[in-house]
Amino acid sequence: MVRTASTWQEAEENIVSCTAQILNQAIEILRSGAIDDASYTFSSRVIAGSTPGKHFRHVLDHLRILLDSIEAWQARSSSVLRVDYDSRMSSKVAHIETSVAASLREFERTNSRFYRIFEGSKGELYTQPLRLCATTPFVVEMDSTVGRELWFCGLHAIHHYALARVMLVKERGLEGIDDQFGVAPSTLVHREWRRETIRAGPAEDSLQLPATTAQRQRQAGADQRQHSSPRHASLRSKL
Repeated sequence: MVRTASTWQEAEENIVSCTAQILNQAIEILRSGAIDDASYTFSSRVIAGSTPGKHFRHVLDHLRILLDSIEAWQARSSSVLRVDYDSRMSSKVAHIETSVAASLREFERTNSRFYRIFEGSKGELYTQPLRLCATTPFVVEMDSTVGRELWFCGLHAIHHYALARVMLVKERGLEGIDDQFGVAPSTLVHREWRRETIRAGPAEDSLQLPATTAQRQRQAGADQRQHSSPRHASLRSKL
């Protein structure tokens, strides 16, 4: 059963855990050997200008910008925390979008760095206000928090994993790509909830989905047949 976090610390711990799981989706798939460099750099015929490697690199760029911004703000202590994803430069790590091994090392490094930054925060970083800069093409600023941006980076990663999955499985024809790769955390929770509901069986207070038109028609037919049965006719004759 899904419940709401009761404290900022609990909320932060859950968001950090969820983001770490999303990072681990990439780490596990890169470690598995299911993707070689040729598949990693495969140019999609469906998504113009895309390769799986570019999507993995793009995910890392956004996480790196958020973590860089947090560390720079911590070093300055009193200054305003600013995050600008549009100012990203090409990745500092050579071959990150062309080499599975280089990408794996960077995902592992980012995961360790991520845990180090949030260690001992106890919810303080989660609620830390920040100024988010966006180019629209005019530069505009808006209020956000570290927790909100961490969640954005996680969902942003899932979106790009899903695109990479399409290229790897549907276009490249790779097998061995985990079924959960590129699936949103909320979807995984919903799937688990459905499995538990099926195992537990129907309950009196369980949520009932609206009947489909076909189901309503079948029920109406059954009611009509029952109403016109000899037993019902006999009862009506006695009234």
